[in-house]
Amino acid sequence: MATQNCSARFPFVCFGDNLVLVKENKTWEEALEHCRALSSTSQSNLRYELVSVQPGEDQHYVMNRVMEADTDEVWAGLRFLAGEWLWVNGASMLYSDLPLCPPLVQHCGALSKNNTGSVETKDCSEKRNFLCYSTS
Repeated sequence: MATQNCSARFPFVCFGDNLVLVKENKTWEEALEHCRALSSTSQSNLRYELVSVQPGEDQHYVMNRVMEADTDEVWAGLRFLAGEWLWVNGASMLYSDLPLCPPLVQHCGALSKNNTGSVETKDCSEKRNFLCYSTS
């Protein structure tokens, strides 16, 4: 570390993190509503959703945030509706290991700290932390 003239110019990197880990325990529906209710005072066009994640590099980044949660799993924007698994933001479903017919109560997706590399099916009424992300 060195003292520099305040007018000196240096290269820099800007990094935008669009993930918000909410350390409140909510059901899947409550988490979805919470994310959608978030707003930014500086950018009124900013919208939030429960996180969706695909296998690969993005998943590694998201899982690092999951590890900061107070619960063993965090809610993701995955839901079993009308006989199929869907991301609430309309993203493509790239996971092939989800059950075709999950148990009646396990119709919501969560990301686990045990880092299985996939999403887990959970009871939607359970309460856990969740990840929101900005879509704009």
